Amino acid sequence: MPMNRREMVMATTGAALVAAAAAVPLLSGGDGEKATEAAAAPAKATGQEHTERYLGRTIRVATPADGGGVFIDGRPLHLMKFADDAYLSSMCHYEMAPTPLHAARRAVEELRGAALQPSTHGTHVTHL
Repeated sequence: MPMNRREMVMATTGAALVAAAAAVPLLSGGDGEKATEAAAAPAKATGQEHTERYLGRTIRVATPADGGGVFIDGRPLHLMKFADDAYLSSMCHYEMAPTPLHAARRAVEELRGAALQPSTHGTHVTHL
């Protein structure tokens, strides 16, 4: 018996929801990211510099006393801070990050092993 349009839409929507629900644990980052966030929390609270390895890359979040900024493998990542304490990187224009560290991690994921290129819009340094 052939399916009508409503049954077809319901079947494909259901399949898409099942696939999306199955992908959530894969995209959530797992326990390793939570452990790294826990390690970063004391550094942020005390105003110390934070350095970590993430997917084989070195991420450094400098303190305001050191000029501030976020660096991936020693190269500056252009970040914009918004009034609601959200950050947007030059690598991920469509996703706000709650912290500079989250923005840097997302940028590393977007780089997929490529080197971070210098910003093309001047020498703007974001102070965190």
